[in-house]
Amino acid sequence: MEPLSKKLKTVDDPESEINVIKSDDIEKYEMHASLEFDNHESVINLDDKWDEKKENPIFLTDEESFVFPPDNDISDMLEGIDYSGSLPTITERYFSTYYKVDVQRPGDDMCIRIHSNRICLISLAPSHNIFQNDNKILKVDYKVSDKLDRMLNKVSGKSKHGAQPLQVNSNICAISCSDGQIYTIKCCIIGKLIEVNEILLHYPELLKEPPHKGGYLALVLPNLKLLDKIKDTLLTLEEYKTFILSRSKI
Repeated sequence: MEPLSKKLKTVDDPESEINVIKSDDIEKYEMHASLEFDNHESVINLDDKWDEKKENPIFLTDEESFVFPPDNDISDMLEGIDYSGSLPTITERYFSTYYKVDVQRPGDDMCIRIHSNRICLISLAPSHNIFQNDNKILKVDYKVSDKLDRMLNKVSGKSKHGAQPLQVNSNICAISCSDGQIYTIKCCIIGKLIEVNEILLHYPELLKEPPHKGGYLALVLPNLKLLDKIKDTLLTLEEYKTFILSRSKI
């Protein structure tokens, strides 16, 4: 049986043929060439003929023939990058931010971030009373009454069957702080509770971090039929900034 090889014409002698055979020992990477001249052949180990391989490109592999560009070529590419500032966070990129201010009292401000899939991320607004005067968060309690514990919420399926229903005035949790106050947190939207942030039970101070770092209270699936009306009751980011500025002047 004729060996599985590739016959190539030599550059110097078009009538002769080179029979390149791959060795069985791949790790040693040996190649042999059989030069056929007038019914006799001589075997050459190409690993021992590196100079000949460089002179005759027909023997070079893709890796051997590739020439790396000089290092100074990269400088032009780096000089073309002109960017200053920080990259947007996940919540800034995929969520639209809304606010509900003075929910129960002045300074009781909530933040509702609506994802592109309409899931809502509930958290405290930066202007909330809890974040003022170096107040420390001591405890986050999701048991809002003797008969209702948000931690026991169980959901299944796309429609979130079994989820606890939520109204605008539904309590999400109670937050105890170092100023001696216990702040009851409202949901502010109509929907179904998907989950609460259980990590806050062990690390309540995490609530001071941005949502993408764990500083959120709950995930809520809003009533999709009422979503546009819900948005109308909330403030956009620009409206929120204007309101906080005007409130600080009072």
